[in-house]
Amino acid sequence: MEGTRVFVSGLPPSLTSDKLRNHFAQRFEVTDAHVIPNRRIGFVGFKGPDLAENAVKYFNKSFINMSKISVEMARAVDADNSEDLRARYRKHLNAKKETPSLKRKRDTQDPEEDEKLQEYLTAMQPPTKSRTWADSGAIPTVHQEQDPAIDATKEPTEDKDDVEMYNAENTVTGISVTQSETELNEAGDAVNTSEDNPEPQNDDDWLRSKTSRLLGLLDDEDEMSAETWKGKPSEDKTAQTPVPAKTYSTKAAIEEEEAVPEPPPDANIESIRLTGRLFIRNLPYNASEDDLSATFSRFGKIEETHVATDTRHSTSKGFAYIQYVESDAAIEAYKQLDGKDFQGRLMHILPASSKKTYKLDEFEISKLPLKKQQQIKRKAEAASSTFSWNSLYMNTDAVMASVADRLGVSKSQLLDPTSSDAAVKQAHAETHVIQETKAYFSANGVNIESFKQRERGNTALLLKNFTYGVSSEDIRKLCEPFGQLTQLLMPPSGTIAIVEFAMPDEALRAFKGLAYKRLGDSILYVEKAPKNLFEGGPTVTMPSLLTQKVVSQGFSTSDTFKADEPEAPMESATLFVRNLNFITTDAGLSDLFRPLDGFISAQVKTRPDPKKPGERLSMGFGFVEFKSRAQAEAALKALNGYKLDQHELVIKPSHKGMDAAEQRRKEDNAKKASAKRTKIIIKNLPFQATKKDIWSLFAAYGQLRSVRVPKKFDHTARGFAFADFVSSREAENAMDALRNTHLLGRRLVLEFVSEEATDPEDQIKEIEKKVDAQVNKVKIQKLMGPGRKKFHVDADIED
Repeated sequence: MEGTRVFVSGLPPSLTSDKLRNHFAQRFEVTDAHVIPNRRIGFVGFKGPDLAENAVKYFNKSFINMSKISVEMARAVDADNSEDLRARYRKHLNAKKETPSLKRKRDTQDPEEDEKLQEYLTAMQPPTKSRTWADSGAIPTVHQEQDPAIDATKEPTEDKDDVEMYNAENTVTGISVTQSETELNEAGDAVNTSEDNPEPQNDDDWLRSKTSRLLGLLDDEDEMSAETWKGKPSEDKTAQTPVPAKTYSTKAAIEEEEAVPEPPPDANIESIRLTGRLFIRNLPYNASEDDLSATFSRFGKIEETHVATDTRHSTSKGFAYIQYVESDAAIEAYKQLDGKDFQGRLMHILPASSKKTYKLDEFEISKLPLKKQQQIKRKAEAASSTFSWNSLYMNTDAVMASVADRLGVSKSQLLDPTSSDAAVKQAHAETHVIQETKAYFSANGVNIESFKQRERGNTALLLKNFTYGVSSEDIRKLCEPFGQLTQLLMPPSGTIAIVEFAMPDEALRAFKGLAYKRLGDSILYVEKAPKNLFEGGPTVTMPSLLTQKVVSQGFSTSDTFKADEPEAPMESATLFVRNLNFITTDAGLSDLFRPLDGFISAQVKTRPDPKKPGERLSMGFGFVEFKSRAQAEAALKALNGYKLDQHELVIKPSHKGMDAAEQRRKEDNAKKASAKRTKIIIKNLPFQATKKDIWSLFAAYGQLRSVRVPKKFDHTARGFAFADFVSSREAENAMDALRNTHLLGRRLVLEFVSEEATDPEDQIKEIEKKVDAQVNKVKIQKLMGPGRKKFHVDADIED
């Protein structure tokens, strides 16, 4: 997981978090900023890792006020930086070794070892500190090594202050004696040392040797034990019994290892294992449910993602809930993402309690009528059931009422009861309304292609199955109690509506509250709109298609034989620029395209000037190269038709030239591909539908070559049919028009028939595949046996 936070050092002492945020927000989108003023460092979070890397490149070694800052990518909280510390320490040592040390002018001797200096200091002492009767000459220091046996018996811990004080008081003896007031053995050593000293003493030393320093601190029993201990020879002190080392057997060691208590299990993991639900806090306030789902879905399937919002201001509260289908996935997400950065903030993940659910009381429901029971259960399962969803479903009665009202006739006249093709007329009317609805939605910024995908959004809803005559104001009054509406679209037919809410939780409440609710004389169907439904197109009012001039559904001959393949996308990142002025140079063309993103070079094609040798003339066109195909397409849309040197530029994608054979081969392949997409298979066909109905339904969109309805042995339909058109263009138009049409209450499922093998080798492979399948069936039949056979148990026993 790439980092989205940067580390900033060298900040001014008076800088605050808000000022740091404003400084970085001048260039990039900032989600978090925090300053530690005592250490003059801070952290800044960004929406994505690309923004963080660009911020490091832009702000590193820049200035805030008069302070030069250092910006680098922040390390993770649990990152192991021991190697960095070791490298930094080695670098410090190497720098210290390489730095030359300052040499003194002369080598000076240690003051304690300089005899002349000691003599001078002794002579210059004041009279109060000088000796009275002893030899006032300086006595050289004698470095006496202590007996290692005595040192071994002493404790390793000594009071440093007492040692320095006592050594200063006994400089005349020439022996450094260590004495601790809390240990009797060291006190005895000090007394013996002072008594056995044969050197001359002054009055203070003599008095001190006759006085116990532990006077009044010891009891009588302690003094007696001290005297008894002092009278023993030194050999007794050194002869101490060594303490035997503690030994273990192999079995005891194993038992001791097994007896070590294991660390207690994490209580959070146990809670997550029970609920499978996570509580995430410290999230950016602009984080959406889609962003969280994209991050957490790599650990397992997510059942629900909910971002808590403030209903008063319609803003996020900074925390969310995620419900996993499996608890193991939730545990893995907790281990991997807790404490990690998400859009510039460090997430804190905790176990969440189970979501409150209100289950239906089966006993109470059983007392209600059966129809009421089905309605209650269907409404309770509306939020989770997606099987019955059909995006562009419309109430058949509403469709016929809408068409009859705009034609100025009654429904009975529109649907002649004596006619045998009433179902086909109804299908044509529904197809017409669906086409009109698609055109209206497309003109108002709705992505029609999004209806083909399975992923659903969380802010828009589709309202369907209401009767004709319900207005957009009725829909608005119905939805406004659940939240703020940002968009409401209803086509002129008045058979379907799209409602978009400001927040996802408002849309979810509306979905649960409006599902299967009675509106007028029908039940309201609610469906979640597809993801990325709106593409930001302009909002225009579409006139009714029925009020315009009637146009034939058929196609002309030129349309039939028109090239069937769509316009090919750009295959290169080079643009061909025509209609250049002859005075335009490479520099002028480069200056025009240089501000565009991804520009590499621009060149105006020239030829030698026959009248002026050595000079060249412009040929009126040139080429511009970009880094990527997308950048070239953006430049084409931006500058096509731009006037340069009083000439309007004509810009097209540049293509490599092909020879005649390759061009002919490409055309032949296009014709073959076009011929293969002329046959359509119609699935989910009603069993009552006849060949005549299929022909009447599909003939309105092109010239049919044949229609075939397979039948069973009893001459009843098998539920599917085939329609073969003359050209692939007509087949595609029929496919687009009838994709959501219903015939006799069934939604038609249209697909192109799989390509048939034209190569002889491919045909042989298909035949071999069929033969192998038949052989396998025969083998399985032989293994299963011809069937049941009679046998006699008595005869088998006698044998």
